[in-house]
Amino acid sequence: MFPSKLNPDDRYPEAAKTLESSHKKIFVRAAPPTPNGDLHIGHLSGPYLGADIHVRYLKMRGIEAYYLSGTDDHQSYLPFKAEQIRKSAPETADRFRGMITQTLQAAQIEIDLLAHPRESAYHIRRVQMFFEKLYSEGKLFTKEIPSQYCENCERHLFEAYVRGRCPHCDAESSGNTCEACGHPNDCHDLMDARCNVCNDLPGVRPLPRLYFPLRQYEQQLRDYYKSAEMNPHLTSLCEQALATGLPDFPVSYLSDWGIPLRVTGFEGQKIYSCAAVAPGYMAAIEELGERIGASRSWEEWGQSEDLEIVQFFGFDNGFLHAILFPALFFAYDPSIRPPKTFVTNEFYRLDGLKFSTSRNHVIWGRDLLNQVSPDTVRFYLSYTRPETEQTNFTLSDFKDTVQRELMDGWQSWLQNLQSKVSAEVAGPVPTIRTWTDSQRRFYETLQEFIVDAAAAYEAKTFSPQRATRILCELARTAEDFGTAEDVNPCREERRTAVALELTAAKSLALLSAPIMPDFATRLWKGLGESTALLRGSWKDLIPNWDLTLKKINGLDVDLFPQQKQQDS
Repeated sequence: MFPSKLNPDDRYPEAAKTLESSHKKIFVRAAPPTPNGDLHIGHLSGPYLGADIHVRYLKMRGIEAYYLSGTDDHQSYLPFKAEQIRKSAPETADRFRGMITQTLQAAQIEIDLLAHPRESAYHIRRVQMFFEKLYSEGKLFTKEIPSQYCENCERHLFEAYVRGRCPHCDAESSGNTCEACGHPNDCHDLMDARCNVCNDLPGVRPLPRLYFPLRQYEQQLRDYYKSAEMNPHLTSLCEQALATGLPDFPVSYLSDWGIPLRVTGFEGQKIYSCAAVAPGYMAAIEELGERIGASRSWEEWGQSEDLEIVQFFGFDNGFLHAILFPALFFAYDPSIRPPKTFVTNEFYRLDGLKFSTSRNHVIWGRDLLNQVSPDTVRFYLSYTRPETEQTNFTLSDFKDTVQRELMDGWQSWLQNLQSKVSAEVAGPVPTIRTWTDSQRRFYETLQEFIVDAAAAYEAKTFSPQRATRILCELARTAEDFGTAEDVNPCREERRTAVALELTAAKSLALLSAPIMPDFATRLWKGLGESTALLRGSWKDLIPNWDLTLKKINGLDVDLFPQQKQQDS
């Protein structure tokens, strides 16, 4: 008798909700990297790989999903870096943007739109219009603050140009945002402040700037958080910020780099780049819509009920994405819908320490990808992804994990399965008729893996860490099942066991596709499948499962052909 099938949507309702959204477009956004350097593996482990995995999963479920990001061209960290390497800021931006793009491509991170704000026909114009409208409607106000000023550099200090101790948690902090606790500062309130260029103690000069009164939108934020999805750490940050009182947030700075603020009386000031990211996201959506033949204004996109936004970012950007940006849109137009789901990551460390380019304590993404296959890098960064706490990369653990899980685990099982199929099955694998209790239990266990994998790929419960462990457990369970069934004397039951192992291999191909697309495609084709692996292919697993497999083409004996020895 054929075993009963589980309905995954009964076990895991989020998968059902995803299918209910099939008529919508889902735009998955990753926080923009600053083009003041290439991407190291800490960058890749966070929003960029995470968003790519989620988009691939959505496409497998038949959802119209798009991945967009862009470079943050107007941050002060860019001219700060340009001074160090003796290049102009535009030259620096172009150089590192090219490197970032190449690294993303090498990691097979497929972004539908990587916006270039300095050259975009949308970005600068939309950002300026956004803040002009807020100012004209009285949503911004002037405040004169005691600005940190370096007499030696003849510069007002903010963001990249100043460092000190955070007024909230006492950790070392740069200007405006503390990476440790996620709370903002206004630079003048940094303790023990120093110029980050010449190390001098700054003086103080009064400087009128424009501010956004966050506290006026406290109730709207509280209402928004009732439906927004976020993890406990980000929830705690929002609750603490609301409990202690939301600050006035600066939206302008006196600087020679950035988007000019077109407001009388503030000549020479630029729009603070962090605040500009909010309208910049909407400008990118408008640009992407134009590319995919769905032209709408950014206001129309923001108000559209057939658009859903999932936002990926590091926790250190939590205040901006979960508090400032929604409040800015509430002020601009309350009908604009903020993201439905926030997916955050913590810091990824290297040998127990923070990544540091100045101390050369870094592994660049392109360097690792030049030595091992993208699949292998994507697997390990997913396996160790810093989801709820900081995690750590070590080269020794990277080698050990890849050898243990992929080479000794997945590849060993699939090679043994290939030998078994060659010896015992000629032609297409037959329809299964005879089942033992152990075979029925194994089949139902495979269904459980599929349900659990769906949960790991969904935005609300997103966890590549969990997904990779499910894949490894699937391979171990299938290998144990095959070993136990090898002693079965009944030919019909043995053929059933082989068919079930091949079904497990098909499951591994489909479930690993969001994380390891090359491996999944090779395995998929080796099992005799000719259809595309991505769009809509999840239906091959849920809810009906075809156990009549095609004639297999042969499982590649080297499933990781680009894998090289890591002796350096």
